[in-house]
Amino acid sequence: MFMKRLSAFSLLLGLLACSGCGLIYTNIRSPYSYRSAAPSEVKAAAGDEIVSGKACDRSVLFLVAWGDAGYAAAVKDALGARTDAVLYDVKCDLKVTSVFLGAYTKTCTTVTGRVGKL
Repeated sequence: MFMKRLSAFSLLLGLLACSGCGLIYTNIRSPYSYRSAAPSEVKAAAGDEIVSGKACDRSVLFLVAWGDAGYAAAVKDALGARTDAVLYDVKCDLKVTSVFLGAYTKTCTTVTGRVGKL
C-alpha cells in the first residue's frame, strides 16, 4: 500500500515539475519587441484612420499549445487587406487569461495605430 502511494506521489510530483513544459506539442509566438514606424517616416495625414488588430495563442492542460500571439500577426490583422499601407504611432497591449492554475491559458496581443502610406 505504501509503495502505491509513493508511486502516485512521485508521478504527481513529476507532472507538477513539468507543468508548462509543452510535453506533447508547442507552437506559439509571443511579442518581445518590435519597431514601428514614426509619423515622420510615413506619409502621415491628420485624417489617417485608427485601426486595431488582435492575435492570440492558447494552451491546454500544460500539454498542448498553439497560435500566434506575435506582434506581426496583430499588425497584419489590423491592416487587413491594405497591402500598400503601414501602421504607425502604434500602441501594444498584452493580455493573459489563465484558468485553474494555468490548465487553460490564452495570451492575446492587441495593437492600435494609425494607417499611413509609404
